Amino acid sequence: MPPRQIIHLDIPFFAAAVERVRDPRLAGRPVIVAPEVPRALVLSLSEEARQAGVRRRMRLTAALKLCPEALVLEPNEALYARAAAAVQEILGRFTPLIEPVGYARVFLDVTGTGRLLGCAVDVADRARREVRERLRLSASVGVAANKLVSRVAADQSVPRDGLLEVPPGDEAPFLAPLLVRRLPGIGPAMGRELEDLNILIVRQLAELSVAHLALAFGPRALLLHERALGIDPTPVRPPEAEAVVVEETRLSADSCEAAPLREAVKGLARSGGRALRRRGERAGRLEVVLRYADDRSASGRRRLATPAASDLALAREAWTLFESVRRRRVRVRGIILRFAALEKGGSRQLELFPEESQARDEALSVALDRLDRRGLAVSLGGP
Repeated sequence: MPPRQIIHLDIPFFAAAVERVRDPRLAGRPVIVAPEVPRALVLSLSEEARQAGVRRRMRLTAALKLCPEALVLEPNEALYARAAAAVQEILGRFTPLIEPVGYARVFLDVTGTGRLLGCAVDVADRARREVRERLRLSASVGVAANKLVSRVAADQSVPRDGLLEVPPGDEAPFLAPLLVRRLPGIGPAMGRELEDLNILIVRQLAELSVAHLALAFGPRALLLHERALGIDPTPVRPPEAEAVVVEETRLSADSCEAAPLREAVKGLARSGGRALRRRGERAGRLEVVLRYADDRSASGRRRLATPAASDLALAREAWTLFESVRRRRVRVRGIILRFAALEKGGSRQLELFPEESQARDEALSVALDRLDRRGLAVSLGGP
């Protein structure tokens, strides 16, 4: 069987890179992405901030002492999600076997596509150039026979818009001189354990037998040994599309007043609940994205104690979620409400004696549906 051909594409400093596409004036400036909350942590940063000593998960106050000139941006999850989806749409034209890892990283399996697309290195180069030209995002790319080595190759590619290929059979020699912390899955805690044993580079780890490693790392020994040798049989797994119902609205006028915002959330819950009941499903999780008048966004999710499809239950839960997400005293322009973790209404056993309020809510929602079908406008009470 011929070796697999795996491409790993990584967009370094993803959030800062996307923010710079949106606002080119940020180019060359140190950027920190962190929420406007007490004791905030750095979620993302730019290369300039990293060179000043800033790191992810660092306290924002400490980061600003290291880099006081940094511009702090509120996370814009909706923007980053759209950018990641655009990257994946481009890469999906080369192969259906793509596996996103967060926003910034994507694996592609192009095994067997040589006659149609050319060799894997050519495919990787075209993919990188298309992402740069169409989205103005620079990517580092690695090509290898498995996911582990292709990811390390992308991290090692120089410059940070480069491409590095590791030919089949060269996995172990390629990894050997690297620090063990460069291996995916070697977190800070395990890195310290290895350093305590004076295992600093991958070659030292590869030279130890599984039996010796087991004395210190137990059941993790075999995985450590295989990673040091560049062995990784895991396939590229495209994500399974989760069924969701999505409702969105743009307010007639930007507002920070509770009444119009509550009405907007209530309307989304009503239309989403109606869609769920048509499908014979209930939502077990709500997700909200709100866009502020200054084009920043905020998002959050809330798992429901009991999956629901009634308008009142959904409206109550959605408003509670909305209030927890909205932390800025800035006018809101639009709201997206997603109904996820769907389950069929008849797929779970109904309680013998359902809660009276839940039964009443569901009966009211069904009655309102009937009125809607007859063309009568109905106003639903507040959540």
